[in-house]
Amino acid sequence: MQALIEKQYAIDQAVIVAITDVRGIINYANDNFCTISGYSRDELIGQNHRLLKSGAHPKELFRDMYRCLASGHVWRGELCNRAKSGKLYWVDTVITPQLGPDGRPVAYMAIRVDITARKEAEAQLSFAATHDSLTGLLNRRALLDQARNDCGPERQSGGLGVYLIDLDGFKHVNDTFGHEAGDNLLKEVASRLRSLASDRDLVARLGGDEFAMIRRADDDVGESALDIGRRIVAAIAEPFEIEGHQLDVGASVGIAVGPEHGSNPADLLKKADLALYEVKAAGRDGYRLYRPAMLDAVKGEKALEAELRHAITAREFELHYQPILDVGTRSVHTAEALVRWRHPVRGLVAPDRFIALAERTGLIQPLSEWIIEQACLDAVSWPPSVQLAVNVSATQFKRGNLFDVVMRALLRSGLNPQRLQIEVTETVLLEQQSEQLQTFRRLKAMGATLVLDDFGTGFSSASYLTNFPFDKIKIDKSFIQGLQSRECAAVIASAVVLAKGLGISVTAEGIETESQFEDVRALGIDFAQGYLFGRPVPCNEFVRAPVFRDDLNRVCRTGTFGGG
Repeated sequence: MQALIEKQYAIDQAVIVAITDVRGIINYANDNFCTISGYSRDELIGQNHRLLKSGAHPKELFRDMYRCLASGHVWRGELCNRAKSGKLYWVDTVITPQLGPDGRPVAYMAIRVDITARKEAEAQLSFAATHDSLTGLLNRRALLDQARNDCGPERQSGGLGVYLIDLDGFKHVNDTFGHEAGDNLLKEVASRLRSLASDRDLVARLGGDEFAMIRRADDDVGESALDIGRRIVAAIAEPFEIEGHQLDVGASVGIAVGPEHGSNPADLLKKADLALYEVKAAGRDGYRLYRPAMLDAVKGEKALEAELRHAITAREFELHYQPILDVGTRSVHTAEALVRWRHPVRGLVAPDRFIALAERTGLIQPLSEWIIEQACLDAVSWPPSVQLAVNVSATQFKRGNLFDVVMRALLRSGLNPQRLQIEVTETVLLEQQSEQLQTFRRLKAMGATLVLDDFGTGFSSASYLTNFPFDKIKIDKSFIQGLQSRECAAVIASAVVLAKGLGISVTAEGIETESQFEDVRALGIDFAQGYLFGRPVPCNEFVRAPVFRDDLNRVCRTGTFGGG
């Protein structure tokens, strides 16, 4: 008896022990059982063990358990119970049937070990493996796994809507306000996307500032797909209050729907990506539904990209030059270098066909370096009075080596830096302004002229003129073409007054008629560029071409550079 008492004491100190009759009525509970369940012994004795049922297990589990015990076998497993407080706890359980004289069970003894800490750790690991640590949303793998499960053979009714979401302007937030503000913004974006989703929908962060939503519907989702896309764009467009700052970002959304575009979630996500690509190409901040033509367009672009890579290696490019006139003397002041692709099959390819692709693929970097160097080599043979203008892309600035590229081109060509004009658009200035300002200052200190191109088409042109050391602005040709309207004339006049007040000269581009030339001269514009004076032509033609005529269509000056 003493040995049995000691064994029972040892067991009670180590594990949870309960004994029930065959109906599940508790007739013994040790101290550990009372402690973990939160019930007193009096509250447990006489109660059915179902008192602790958590609802975490299917009925089939308990049916199989009692079938096993009733046959006289030991049952082992892990169970989740609910304590008196409502808290769930897990126990590793061994239930042994106590058999009567006839070999049938008369009672069941359950010995349990608390494994709650282990199960919670496992749950945390499982969550971390399937969820984004920052936002708590599903990650890419879990999104596709759950979506595939939702598209099993037994769930073929209804449709599937896949939405791929990319934030517009997020990098600017990171660069301006710091990564902590960026992280908080991503959390708020996740919260807004959750608010648009139902309990059946899946929302994920795929990485960086890219999110996805998969919606399951009982009927055709195609009708509502565009409306959901619109709601996502509108939700993200609302200002965010982050760390005392009002932050504005946009969203580009690509949409694909099943079964119209496919039934595999991974394939639908790829097609949504194609639709997203088209949104970005169209200027971002919008939504598109996938169309089969998008795939053909991407294939064509990939083929063009391969040809473009070869063209850069094979030097299939050439520079054409267009004159920029001094309005007062109507003589050539500057020649703008414009790149053309001499394709072996397609002939001469205009830059609007390949420059944007070069920007997206990073090929603009080697192409821009060649343009700057070749233009300097061409210009060094021109009369010293004629300056050279070259366009520089935002990618070239982001790379951070523009000053070195320009310096190397000047040294190799021998061109005077004071004859070089660097033209940029506002897109160059949208990000990392402190770094851009440093580059501008170094170029200006070298002697180069800095020109803000397409002035008037952006939102903050005036502030750029005060923050950056520009020497010239070029008024966009759209305003010149609309000179007859009061609004365009007012914009041009205001730009001229602003520039003159800051000591900045003004160029008008897109001059096609003598009337336009007289109008811009009357407005006080310093330089003019357009087809009236000459179209872009190769260097050897440019230096020989007569490019100036007066309003009587008489040759006023026939400039033949290089003595031709």
